[in-house]
Amino acid sequence: MGIGVRFRDRFVRNAGWIGTAEMMARVSRLLTAVVLARCLEPVEFGVAAIAMTTYELIRVFTQNGIGAKIVQVDAASLEATCNTAWRLNWIVAIGLVLVQCLLAFPVAWYYDHASLAWMVMLLAGVYLLIPLSQVQVFLIQRQNRLKPIALLSGAQVTVDNLLTAALAIAGLGAWAVVLPKLLVTPVWVFGIRRFQYWRPQRGAGLGPWREIVRFGKHVLGVEVLKAMRLHLDNLVIGRFLGLEALGIYYFARNAGLGISLSLINSFNTALYPHFCEARGNASQLRDKFHSSLQTIALIVPPLIILQAALAPWYVPLVFGEQWSTAVPVLMLLCLSALPRPFGEGASQMMRALDRPDVDFYWGVLFTGLFVSAVVAGLSGGVTGVALAVLLVHVLALPAYTLWVERRFLPAGAPG
Repeated sequence: MGIGVRFRDRFVRNAGWIGTAEMMARVSRLLTAVVLARCLEPVEFGVAAIAMTTYELIRVFTQNGIGAKIVQVDAASLEATCNTAWRLNWIVAIGLVLVQCLLAFPVAWYYDHASLAWMVMLLAGVYLLIPLSQVQVFLIQRQNRLKPIALLSGAQVTVDNLLTAALAIAGLGAWAVVLPKLLVTPVWVFGIRRFQYWRPQRGAGLGPWREIVRFGKHVLGVEVLKAMRLHLDNLVIGRFLGLEALGIYYFARNAGLGISLSLINSFNTALYPHFCEARGNASQLRDKFHSSLQTIALIVPPLIILQAALAPWYVPLVFGEQWSTAVPVLMLLCLSALPRPFGEGASQMMRALDRPDVDFYWGVLFTGLFVSAVVAGLSGGVTGVALAVLLVHVLALPAYTLWVERRFLPAGAPG
């Protein structure tokens, strides 16, 4: 009992630090959302949405599972694994810069908006900064001390949001959303390197890159599918319903679902190192899984329901009457977040059990269901798409969570 309480306290403490950072970011995000709603037209929201969606769909390849192996590996292999991860991260980063720059002009042509090409190319510069801190981030996670990550993440997002608001007031339009992503990345890199010292150790040699890539390819697959589910609806709406409709949908996502997802991410980031601590003990791992989801269930759903219920009141008051038409979309997208932390919990458990392949195959199935639902919802406009997103999450994610618990964490398994 004492061990379970200690593990739960550590999880809650880490999630608490991340939650505090998310609250910092949320206050600035609210301010920024208000400024953007009053300074940008729906079409400008749509252009920013396409630029950011293209960036996010490419950026997901930086979340490739290479660093996640650092959290798991034994102490004797740690430095060699870090050396290999460092080299692989640079290879990936340079490749992503080239890919995104090559895609920039076709994306601008497809959506018939010339400035999109320059926005997409500018965002590619972020990838050249990311490898400078990736190994350090996972070393911090390995130590299960997430306070530095939380504080720096909160600071980075807050500066990003405030800079976005300032640029929007200055009249930069969609560029106000894009420029800060590159300008604030050094805040994260500098801070992480101050909190966690690491340099490549030549004497340690290199770790088994094939094993790292084997583990990472399934983690990457899961993250790619997750990014597709987060952003493909934007691309579909922008193409078939137009940039103005996408602007309304994108506003609803940022003002509704974006806030909910930030809360979910505060717990999700803490789950993986929390589960990894008990990898060798089935009983402890099962207890961690149950207690973590119970903690999430007490906090996340009530806040999401409250936000959705208040949307008809706060949207016109805070953002302006012109966005009242987005209220039904905002409410539906917000409610779609209810089952997401539990599905994420199951996903992190599969990663901790060294079975990201299972999570990947599930992701393929779920993504197929998601895309089908979005296409079917197009006939109902942006509200129809939002309803389809809600239904597919509510029906699919609880089923996956329950299956993981029964299949991989059966009651009575030996410790």
